Amino acid sequence: MRSAAVTELESLLQARKFDATLSRLLEKDAAYPVAASGLPGLDALLGGGWRRGEVSEIVGARSSGRTSVLVAALAAATARGEVVGLVDAVDRFDPWSAAAAGVDLARVLWVRGAGITVEMAHPPVIDQAVRQAVRACDLIIRAGGFGLVALDLADVPGRWVRALPHPTWLRLAHANEGRQSACLLVGESSMGRSARGTTLALEASGVWTGDSAQSRRFGGLAIRFTPRAAHQPMDARDAGASRHTPALRRG
Repeated sequence: MRSAAVTELESLLQARKFDATLSRLLEKDAAYPVAASGLPGLDALLGGGWRRGEVSEIVGARSSGRTSVLVAALAAATARGEVVGLVDAVDRFDPWSAAAAGVDLARVLWVRGAGITVEMAHPPVIDQAVRQAVRACDLIIRAGGFGLVALDLADVPGRWVRALPHPTWLRLAHANEGRQSACLLVGESSMGRSARGTTLALEASGVWTGDSAQSRRFGGLAIRFTPRAAHQPMDARDAGASRHTPALRRG
């Protein structure tokens, strides 16, 4: 039961039309719309999928399965007939592999960043690429009409992303609040999910087949994902695993 103080505060905010955010945070038991991830095991852990109107994260090291999870979400969204927006910060997205994985490219707005080699690029170039990508993501969210909006910073070293001021992510969360789009941030480490978004931490290990050294073959990656949500703390029992064969250019 809500206290009298909370009820009074909510009434004051409603009178001043500032009640939207407070109501979303107080209604803990409300059913929130979700966008299925395209991975049934992950959907079971997420409570049905990525929350719409929220900002979630897919984080992990290179070859941890980040791209596989992202492409699965894009494929699921386009299969539902939704339009998706993908901001590709440093032009690493492989449309041919994505199409082979089930993504309907006709329903994808692909914003391609500068095709730079991050390890060799000058700092101002990297900084500009990151900031332009974040700005493009913000504009797509505000335009509306997208079922899924993804900002792919996976090939940008975490130090460049962490250099962005924290209000950067608060603005994205505010822009997406109350919309039907699920926003995904993809990167090396945590960036800034919204209050009810999820951080999906990924780890991968190789799967080998064959009983002898001569027949031993690489059979793909076993992807272990652990969701961490602000509204529902996770423990070790909440971790799940999904096996992927290497079909995409990067992880």
